[in-house]
Amino acid sequence: MCKKENLNNERTLAMLRYQENRYKTLGNGSMCQRINAQIRQLLEMMNANNATMNATTI
Repeated sequence: MCKKENLNNERTLAMLRYQENRYKTLGNGSMCQRINAQIRQLLEMMNANNATMNATTI
């Protein structure tokens, strides 16, 4: 279950980074900032999940 969730998160992160680069190239700063906020939120969630998984395995 966790591996599948991590894989989905990695795919979502890759998609968001692709979108960020596209908006940056087009010069759409507001959408770029919005995508960056989503990336930060996803990374924080992924780090929290990893910390929880590491704490339960110790």
